[in-house]
Amino acid sequence: MNKKHLLSLIVLLIVLSLSCSLFNPEIVGSDSGDTPTEVPAEAPAEGAPEEATPPAALSNNPCNNIFYPLVPGSQLVYKIGTPDGNSQIGITVASVDGSEATVDMLDMTTGFITQSTISCDAGAIKQYPLVTMDSLFGDMVEGSLNMDYVSGVIAPAEETLVGNGWDMAWTSEYIMNGEMTFTADGESTTIIVNDSPVVMNWSVVSTEQNITVPAGNFSNVVEVKREMSMEISMDMGVMMVDSTLVLESTHWFEPYLGMVKMTVDSTSVQYQGMTFPVAIDETMELIEFRSVE
Repeated sequence: MNKKHLLSLIVLLIVLSLSCSLFNPEIVGSDSGDTPTEVPAEAPAEGAPEEATPPAALSNNPCNNIFYPLVPGSQLVYKIGTPDGNSQIGITVASVDGSEATVDMLDMTTGFITQSTISCDAGAIKQYPLVTMDSLFGDMVEGSLNMDYVSGVIAPAEETLVGNGWDMAWTSEYIMNGEMTFTADGESTTIIVNDSPVVMNWSVVSTEQNITVPAGNFSNVVEVKREMSMEISMDMGVMMVDSTLVLESTHWFEPYLGMVKMTVDSTSVQYQGMTFPVAIDETMELIEFRSVE
């Protein structure tokens, strides 16, 4: 495998690992279970999604975010489409304790479950788990990436969005550390990350969209754009390559149900003042959900 192709695979690895979120997973075993949330938003602002009110019993849950509703028992199942084929993951909110939620992610191909603790703040979400490297690449990857929260949120509280008339942009920042060795066709490349800043810039594009995915048709969808940049160093055998990965993606959320679709729009690597586009075609679509009554 030539270095150019290997670089593309490495970028794909990082994109899939961080495509929708940031977290430090703990593998806990096999098998999953439980039940998701179909609930919609609160008092509508002008140009806001239609009224969607969470059940009164859940209104005091500090993790019940409008985009990522972390309600115990809620469950979402996604299809992930990549150039190498499709896979499925199931995400279950196991529990909420104060301002922290425990989320289990089941890889339906391998049966592995990863568990994460998520910090919430009065209805805002600081990070949200989705995909792990092991579940996507198996024994092609050794090592791990660890993310430490710095500032901002992945998803604001509904009252913040409403207060800004849904015309809102926000930023979340993290510090990443770790080392991964990626092996394919007998060649290995190591990614070394030391106190690398990761910056995500989010913005609401539109509201009340109509989106159809395998899980059904949703007519109250909020479209959100995200640009993520992160610094990485790659050991290319004869030299270390320092570069910046820039990823742009679009996310569609049904209020108080969760993300129903995500696409990677563009990915590029910036190196020595030059920008190299990387062709990556990734989508996530909701295929099943179960509501918490």
